[in-house]
Amino acid sequence: MIHVKRFFLRFEENLAALCLGGLLLTLFLQVFTRFVTRDPLSWTEEAARYLYVYVVFLGSSAAVTERTHVAIDFLVLKLSRPLRLTFGLLVNVCVLFVLANLFYWGIRATLRQLNIPLVVLDIPYAWVYVIVPVTAILMTIRTLAVMGQDVRRYRRGDALEPEIRGVV
Repeated sequence: MIHVKRFFLRFEENLAALCLGGLLLTLFLQVFTRFVTRDPLSWTEEAARYLYVYVVFLGSSAAVTERTHVAIDFLVLKLSRPLRLTFGLLVNVCVLFVLANLFYWGIRATLRQLNIPLVVLDIPYAWVYVIVPVTAILMTIRTLAVMGQDVRRYRRGDALEPEIRGVV
């Protein structure tokens, strides 16, 4: 049960890792068939391009959970605790607004591409665009969770400084 919970807490990271593995395999096949067999596979370039898009969007969603998006906090760290919380929540409300737009326009773009096939893979282009609204939903859920964590930390009296993870 703990493994299932951990998988879903890191869903985006796990899916991005699978896509990255697929991307590496695809690139290996592309290089191998081009330079060793001298008969390159036609689908590898297109598949690699769109797997990379998936990795980027899924990684962005994972970064929300880990609080590892780029932030300039020089001025925010000089604010009092209540103002720091207020500012953090306002920034996240702005993020939610952007994510709502990303979801809306992502759905529209996906629906427009339903009947247009990819050039080589011959699957609907919508499969490329669907990652935009899907990750917008995931990032919205993660942003709301981060906002809840900030409020709980504030109520407990814990520090509200941004977390630093993965620092070497």
